[in-house]
Amino acid sequence: MIIKSFKGYRPVPELALKVALNPNNLLNELDRREEARKNPYSFAHVVKPRINFPDDTPKTEQQLFDFAHRYFLKMVDDGTIVRDEKPALYVYRLSMDNHTQTGLICCLHLKDYQDGKIKKHEHTRADKENENVLHIRSTLLNSNPVFLTYEPVDEIDIEIGFITNGEIPEYDFVNEYKVRQEIWVVKHHAAIDRLTSLFDEHVACAYIADGHHRAAAAAIYAKEMHDQEGKLKSNDFNYMLGCLFPSNQLRIYDYNRIVKSLNGHSEKDFLKLVSEKFEVKEASRSPYDPSKPHRFGMYLYNKWYKLKALEGTYPEDAVGSLDVSILQNNLLDPILDIKDPRIDKRIDFIPGIKGMAALEKPVLKGKAPVAFSLFPITIEELFTISDLNEVMPPKSTWFEPKLMSGLVIFKMEL
Repeated sequence: MIIKSFKGYRPVPELALKVALNPNNLLNELDRREEARKNPYSFAHVVKPRINFPDDTPKTEQQLFDFAHRYFLKMVDDGTIVRDEKPALYVYRLSMDNHTQTGLICCLHLKDYQDGKIKKHEHTRADKENENVLHIRSTLLNSNPVFLTYEPVDEIDIEIGFITNGEIPEYDFVNEYKVRQEIWVVKHHAAIDRLTSLFDEHVACAYIADGHHRAAAAAIYAKEMHDQEGKLKSNDFNYMLGCLFPSNQLRIYDYNRIVKSLNGHSEKDFLKLVSEKFEVKEASRSPYDPSKPHRFGMYLYNKWYKLKALEGTYPEDAVGSLDVSILQNNLLDPILDIKDPRIDKRIDFIPGIKGMAALEKPVLKGKAPVAFSLFPITIEELFTISDLNEVMPPKSTWFEPKLMSGLVIFKMEL
């Protein structure tokens, strides 16, 4: 793997908590707008410029991203964000609920993405790719690192341990989700060279955990700029911002489903249809969260059932045997007529970190008749599917804790 140090733009330490943007998928548009109104330092002004304008204010995407660029430059001009004088790497540690993971923020060469050394497990949507490309083209910014993982390497762990044990972090604060954020700035040439060499020698590939659209957009932009190779101040367009974590430090949560309709079936008929592909029993505990693959919890009209996928009802290949695939192909699609869960308004998704009460609540309140709890995808399954160049069904994985945006920013100097 090719990793590269860079002169990162960063908030001054005393403003880091105010600048850093909490993960987008935990904030809706109204929350972001309210946050921006209260906090002019928030990097939401740059990443989600629409929040700066009322809904009835007509703005093209280009106008919005031009505004984002100006806002970033204002944050630099007023001293909220400063640029490191020398190229650096950045050790990023996140801690929550007795769990800690420590990664490395760096620039990743997009040749590794194009050559398949940076591996994917999700389909991307053209509209989201295009939005991200326009943001890069307008601002020249990578501010939200692609979240990647790799097979653990003892030598890398030791080298990063020297840094975290021997130096005081540049940032150390707890965000509103009670996740401790620590960043060490690696400025010494010797440490940068050692880490660069270790990744080159020992990490053959990395796997995208979160950020498929950002990675795809960076690759598209690099292709656009290919003809400019050697004609500009730098070839920064060949790189994207990433954060690499060893896989044994990551935690994947279950990603559960709530369905707002039984597709016209009565409770009795629905249970009968489900029993054609699953063994259905009343759950022995409430709530019921599965403890092994191919088991599911089903909360139907305020009652928990335990489902077990019947042998022979699903393929044994890497994708078809995933629990998310079994539930989709044997229940959600044929019984509830949910063909594409990405766009069907009758289905919602609840990450396991929110707890089983969040899954039960819509059913208890009568807003949905049924909810399903799943066993989490494993990192080994993610690696296998990525290695096969296959993709997982939508909403298969939920990684926690999430990376924050705006703590370390890569701005291309073109």
